[in-house]
Amino acid sequence: MGRLHRCFVPPLLGLVGLAGCASLTPPPRQIFDTSPIAAADLSTPLRLSEGAEDDEDPALVRADDGTFHVVWAAKDAGGQVDLFVRSSRDGRSWSAPVRITDHPDADYYPALTQARDGTLHLTWFRLHPKAGRMDIWYAHSRDGRRWSRPIAITERDGIDWAPAIYEDRERVLWILWSSDRTGNRELFAVRSGDGGRSWSRAQQLTNSPEEDDFPHVLDVRGERVLVWTRFRAGSPLRSFHRDASSEVVRATSRDGLHWSEPAPCTPADPGNRYVEMLPFAFTDSAQDRVYVSWTSNRSHKSGDILMHELALAPAPIRQLTTSERSDYDAKIVPTGRPDEYLMVWVSTRDGKADIFVRLFRL
Repeated sequence: MGRLHRCFVPPLLGLVGLAGCASLTPPPRQIFDTSPIAAADLSTPLRLSEGAEDDEDPALVRADDGTFHVVWAAKDAGGQVDLFVRSSRDGRSWSAPVRITDHPDADYYPALTQARDGTLHLTWFRLHPKAGRMDIWYAHSRDGRRWSRPIAITERDGIDWAPAIYEDRERVLWILWSSDRTGNRELFAVRSGDGGRSWSRAQQLTNSPEEDDFPHVLDVRGERVLVWTRFRAGSPLRSFHRDASSEVVRATSRDGLHWSEPAPCTPADPGNRYVEMLPFAFTDSAQDRVYVSWTSNRSHKSGDILMHELALAPAPIRQLTTSERSDYDAKIVPTGRPDEYLMVWVSTRDGKADIFVRLFRL
């Protein structure tokens, strides 16, 4: 989405770090109970991206054969932003990067899932600078290396961005995203019952005066868990990275269209001191426990990855990054080994925005 270091500020719409933005003072004493992951349970971060410019917006899936696939947005020296993919069997050794898109407009914020038939499905948003708009796009692949020709899911003047994708128990594919078509940013969705060949009309999922962004959905044994970032009414899109009115909320649904009332899943924040955003929901290997991770400046002014279990209230919050630079936008999946997880995220620990990966244990 742009870069996220020094100031958590996007050159276009991406991130750059939480430090020093919008007169945010250094966080005072933490007002939440933290249970940091022990150093012995965190592997050394491995840098995945190799470009000289910013690399951001990782998407992650563990395929049925155990292969991990990571897709991200990479900017080249000429300013073009395209999607790339790398794969791994063990989370330590990775294939060479493969380009997925090659378009003069910028491709950002991919989301990735694997359907039950083994197909990988990918969605993202394309920024059209000259037209001043963003649209949702889609492609699929059988092997993670050769991808179908991209198709546009939305084609309108305005903002359609930050998509998520999942397959439900009926093998219906869903793409969700944030749109300004109602006058404020609400969540919308389309469905495909034929493997992505055709898609339904867009249907509105949220309806509130607030601004809703960054959705992510899990279908856990037929119950869908939706997490997203909610900002105050009227919060400008370009200020999402520094708006401390942000909180991560969740809702549940049986049909994907009708959702429960949103409930916060980040700790109370009297006075709106902290930025909380970019949530990602994940389960353990047995799908007995559901967790949510998110980016926050509660533990460090430049941003860290925090997580807790959704079923527990109040749940101990665990910290998954501890560098002195910005860490944000984590995606996490279980590895198949007991209590072990793979995480990809963006960090500026090497001086610019890059994609990193690590294993951890809970």
